[in-house]
Amino acid sequence: MNRFYLGALCLTLTCLGSMASAAPPQYTVIDLGNQEAGQGLVWQQLVETDVSYYPGLGSQNFAYASNSAAVVGDAVTADKGAAHAARWVPYVGGATFTDLGLLPNASQFGRDPSSHAYGLNLIGDIVGQSDSQYVESDGGYHAAHAFVWNSGVMTDLGAIAGNGYESAAHSINDSREIVGWTSTISSVDGTVLTRAFVYTAGTMYNLTFYEIGGPKYLLDDAWAIDCQGNIAAVGIPAGSSPPYPRHNYLLVRQGPARTNCVK
Repeated sequence: MNRFYLGALCLTLTCLGSMASAAPPQYTVIDLGNQEAGQGLVWQQLVETDVSYYPGLGSQNFAYASNSAAVVGDAVTADKGAAHAARWVPYVGGATFTDLGLLPNASQFGRDPSSHAYGLNLIGDIVGQSDSQYVESDGGYHAAHAFVWNSGVMTDLGAIAGNGYESAAHSINDSREIVGWTSTISSVDGTVLTRAFVYTAGTMYNLTFYEIGGPKYLLDDAWAIDCQGNIAAVGIPAGSSPPYPRHNYLLVRQGPARTNCVK
């Protein structure tokens, strides 16, 4: 499984929401422009803060996200052969450490399996990516899947393309709506694509197909979701030609405003 060094979230989630409805989501998409010009956006900052001064599995720990409740990331094993998703709850003079472990029966050819935590909310949920029990469709490795963890249980969110393909979760709000990326299969030529997803009420949706007015933008990753269900994503305009102009997008959830969000 490849560790992500591209970017991570710095989104504070401060809402207290209920479980999302089962209705498919719909979004108005606002094009925020060229991605390189948007690197300073609040939600998009460099990944990986060294927190080796926290307790862990060995001598190296890395944080990817935090809020007022905890810090999450990964702890490198003592032999440096793998990493496990981790949570730290800081206190004056230190922090309590929780090894979040791996997806059930996780495996990896030639090395120990790994997991990484990339996002969290205020009600105990943590999301990320873990090696899984499923061999990749090409037989090369075991597929890494998006997960959500709560109270010691790590749940596999799967991938739209199937168990032999990959996904990763980057952010979760207090309504337990999750965003990230997933492998999908092109209905045109059967190629494997990377697409942004939102996971809500037990279903993973390819966000490109839930844009109001149809898929004007090919969204390949979603980095953050706020308490209103609005999403920060990246991708390219549909029909664009090489070199593909990567843009930042804001997906505005359609429907009544949520009144239980704490600003």
